[in-house]
Amino acid sequence: MFGKVARMVGHLEATGVGLVPDHAVVVDAPDARAVEALAGVRRGAYEQARKLLAVTREEADWVLRDELVGALARHAVDDAAWLEAWLAEAPEDPDALVVEAFRRVKEAWEVRTAAAAKDVGQERFRAFHALLDDALPVIEAAVTADPADPVPWSAALTHCLGAAAPRDVFDGCLRRALACAPHHPPTHLDALQYVSAKWYGSNEEMLGYAARVAAEAPEDSPLRALEIVALTEAGLAAQRRPRGKGGSGAPDDARTDEIIATAQAYSVSRPPEDRAARLVRNHLVWALNRRERWAESLDVYRSIGRYASAYPWAYAEEPLEAFVRFRDHARSRLAASIPRNGTVPAPAVPLPEAARERAAHEIAYVPAPPQRASQELLLCGATVRLAPAGRWTLMESAPSQAPPGKRGRRATVLRLGDLANVAETAFDAPGLTTLVARCEGGDARVLAVVSKGRTTARHRWAGPGSTPAQEAARRDAELLVEAAGGGDAHEVARLLRDPGDPAELLVRTLHTLGLPPLPPGFGERPEVLADARGATVHRARSLWQGMKDFMNEDNDPNPPLELNGR
Repeated sequence: MFGKVARMVGHLEATGVGLVPDHAVVVDAPDARAVEALAGVRRGAYEQARKLLAVTREEADWVLRDELVGALARHAVDDAAWLEAWLAEAPEDPDALVVEAFRRVKEAWEVRTAAAAKDVGQERFRAFHALLDDALPVIEAAVTADPADPVPWSAALTHCLGAAAPRDVFDGCLRRALACAPHHPPTHLDALQYVSAKWYGSNEEMLGYAARVAAEAPEDSPLRALEIVALTEAGLAAQRRPRGKGGSGAPDDARTDEIIATAQAYSVSRPPEDRAARLVRNHLVWALNRRERWAESLDVYRSIGRYASAYPWAYAEEPLEAFVRFRDHARSRLAASIPRNGTVPAPAVPLPEAARERAAHEIAYVPAPPQRASQELLLCGATVRLAPAGRWTLMESAPSQAPPGKRGRRATVLRLGDLANVAETAFDAPGLTTLVARCEGGDARVLAVVSKGRTTARHRWAGPGSTPAQEAARRDAELLVEAAGGGDAHEVARLLRDPGDPAELLVRTLHTLGLPPLPPGFGERPEVLADARGATVHRARSLWQGMKDFMNEDNDPNPPLELNGR
């Protein structure tokens, strides 16, 4: 037992080579071409979205069109005013109609939730089916508006799933969709769900469908590896319904390894962080984890880079948390499997640019002067920069000031690249409740409260679809106000539920709480406190040196290492 732990601790840092830091991971990141359009609708302006959707239709860029329509529809579920204005201006616009069709279907599924049928109450089911009935004429209008567009048929196929449409109705929708674009990945993903064991088919039918599609797909298409997605569904179905209880049909080990090998070959053929390979790679790493092939799993994580996908990680828990947790598990299992004097396998794939070590874009608000904060940090093992700001000390990670190649085992095991973890480790004394503001994957923003060694509140703004329930927002708002020592809890709760621009909402919330503003450049570059007046660096000590400094009352633990002439 102790030998295994010692091996894990000794090798864990080396397993992280080539992996992007946690704070850089983003789930279902939009295409760069869609960012401006999505930012516009958050402000209530749809013109950019309208222009881009028209381009995708004219250029038959169905994958981008499907992604953009889905993202716009998710936003419209929370705030449909801009879409209603668009439809009022152009009621027969095929682009507006397809977004409205997706919105109607997503709204219905929001009511039903993703829970198993046995866990959904009758009242929810009635509301779900009523909303699906209302969506049907809108879907019909969308598919009629542009018969060459396969994207509205995805709404139709999802409608078939929820409405328990007969097989001939589903088959008809699928034929029409494939007539528009025979190798459109979203169409086949929708079809996989319908023919899966958890809906209206079986593992055998689903795996057979995936194999046929893969055999007919172009060489460079992600559909060549569609069976890896079917493998995820088959594995989950087997867990839900064990063999002997309707759960047969999952592939045996040899067939599973063949499917994995096909997906690996496709992944290796694509560059790091490739958008087309994103879904295949996320399902591939899911399969490798299940097979306990840890070194291969970490190579796929390296190829994924920053770009996680909600599917399949949403099956485990919140997708971002699941992605990071499963990745950490793969690292620890690989590290523990290597002999004490052995070597961690070197990465076998090209590494993404994002894998270079960077400081997270985050700032902690510590309610103590810098000298007290530094004293508490002595046993922590983190290198941070501290800057006074009234009654608060602002703190950021400062990897540029750490000795090269000496990140340290404590920092790796305790995950001290994350300021919330630093605060949990160092600021567990009464009166040191700390708030942490953080950029997280793309445009998302996080505000957390760390008190007495644990994170007690964590709110994440991520635009449409991230709005918390009223009770959760109220609870987090009260904890934020208590930690900040001021602010209007009702106004803070309102800001937590606002689906608008995450960066703006974080700034407004900090202002409402009476906290110092974020330093200039926050979210744009790392280590923004480097030029702050009075900034000092607290460098990580060895555990022994930290204990000596902690016990030495005459020693200033935070000498002015870097004052930048101020």
